[in-house]
Amino acid sequence: METRALAIAFFYATGTAIGGISGPLLFGQLINSGQRSQVFWSFLIGAVVMAAAGLVELWLGVAAERRPLEELALPLTVADAEQDEEPTDARDRQRAGTAPVHDDDPHGGHAERP
Repeated sequence: METRALAIAFFYATGTAIGGISGPLLFGQLINSGQRSQVFWSFLIGAVVMAAAGLVELWLGVAAERRPLEELALPLTVADAEQDEEPTDARDRQRAGTAPVHDDDPHGGHAERP
């Protein structure tokens, strides 16, 4: 598995664990107090955390809707492949997306990968 996928999974799991464990404990205690002011503070804390998360998204967020991950950032395997030698035989060129297609091809006779 790629390092990027592992990092995404790790941070997602960590954030889910922190919020999934601390949230119910904190808000449960505030609500169980029976005081309306404590319930107010619990909702206010939740609103502030959500607003802060929205600001972080505006600062660090990337417009990724309806776009494949490869369009946002090339996989690490592509960077490794670019450092390797050029393809040597027709089969390697075909795998790399540079095999000749037709003589009358408007793209210069080479297949292009999207």
